[in-house]
Amino acid sequence: MLMKSLPALGLIAFSTFIALAASPVSAAESTKKHFSPPMGWNSYTGYSIAVTEAELLKNIDFLSENLLQYGYDTVTVDNGWFLSGQGKGITIALDKYGRPDSHEHFFPHGLKYTIDYAHKKNVKFGIWLLRGINRGAVEQNLPVEGTKYRMQDIVNMKSRCPWAAEPWWNYGVDLTKPGAQQYYDGLIQKYADMGVDFIKFDDIVPNPDEVEAVVKAIEKCDRKIVLSLSPGDHIKVEHSDAYKKANMVRITSDIWDNRGSLETTFKRWEAMQDYDGAKSNSFLDMDMVCFGRLYVTRNGGRDCKFTEDQKRTFMVQRALAASPLMLGGVLYSMDEFSLSLFTHPDILKCNQNAVIGKLVHRDGKVDVWKTPERGNDRSGWIGIFNRDGSQSLEVEKDLKDLGLDPEMKYVLKNIWTQKATDASGSRTLEIPADGVVFLRYEQIKEK
Repeated sequence: MLMKSLPALGLIAFSTFIALAASPVSAAESTKKHFSPPMGWNSYTGYSIAVTEAELLKNIDFLSENLLQYGYDTVTVDNGWFLSGQGKGITIALDKYGRPDSHEHFFPHGLKYTIDYAHKKNVKFGIWLLRGINRGAVEQNLPVEGTKYRMQDIVNMKSRCPWAAEPWWNYGVDLTKPGAQQYYDGLIQKYADMGVDFIKFDDIVPNPDEVEAVVKAIEKCDRKIVLSLSPGDHIKVEHSDAYKKANMVRITSDIWDNRGSLETTFKRWEAMQDYDGAKSNSFLDMDMVCFGRLYVTRNGGRDCKFTEDQKRTFMVQRALAASPLMLGGVLYSMDEFSLSLFTHPDILKCNQNAVIGKLVHRDGKVDVWKTPERGNDRSGWIGIFNRDGSQSLEVEKDLKDLGLDPEMKYVLKNIWTQKATDASGSRTLEIPADGVVFLRYEQIKEK
């Protein structure tokens, strides 16, 4: 293998290619025979904990009109939907059983109005919840709905969210106590009755007993709800049996538009690459796609700092790993390049193929990851990543380096250029700093 530094390059060069036409593929069309990673949009990177009803409606409209056809079918309101505002003196809206309610400050018509609006647009709706019981509900010792128990009977005060601030930080639930499961049953049923289709449960990954309590509650309710577990800071392989009962399992801390986040994703993907939850509709979650305009509620926000090559790497990571595609930013002001990646037919097809790719070769700062096509390992996708953020690299790779059988013949298509060539021997590739060569491989049948 040969590697040397090159000047910064634009698009990837890849030997000599023959043009291949690409046809748009909606995610919905490509995933009818197997479970597939959820797709949608989350409010957090665009609006932090202060998204309003009006802004949610705008993003619902944009997703319905422009992205629903590609498989993006869910809008989720993240943290803060139950608060009275921002800054000092904020309060949390709770019902008589200690469960979060939307606050009129952000939702003048109530959250149910926005949920119903989404459904009229054929969009599913999700909410963010925090594991356990709100501190205020414990202090007031509110009742557990449908039982003789109260919050202080079931609380685990030794377990609390280590990062949530007042007034919304929670204590854990002691699942050995009578009334504890009923608390989670009532919590889930409340939102099922409102029409919620998706729940992002935060601070729960390190607590597999509470994961299982939430799963049991969802199974009991009369609504199909997608369950997302978060965050991934303390994910443990030995808890995989519990994780597999959820649809999305965060494997990273919060991901943002910086090189450190790209590296974190590679490291956590490698650690969890043998996770087989996809067989039972459970996918590794690399967190939201933080493109576009970010944190607009903070002095107008800022634009995503990623380069175009870093954005390609970000999306190919999620395609090859079958990570749920939960977009962030402000959808209705999204830049065209980001939208072209969100709707790229090969990125979507690889992602919705629903097979978690594996690392097949590493040489210095160049990684080769491979994802076979479901049910057909003669074809699939390969990502050759330059993890050096300071310089482009010229690399030479043969079929073995790409995780392919050197005794067989293949056609390799460069997905960025849509050009292909018969593959044999080695080939020289130029990869920009933090860039990726994204390939489709197909084994040629012998005549």
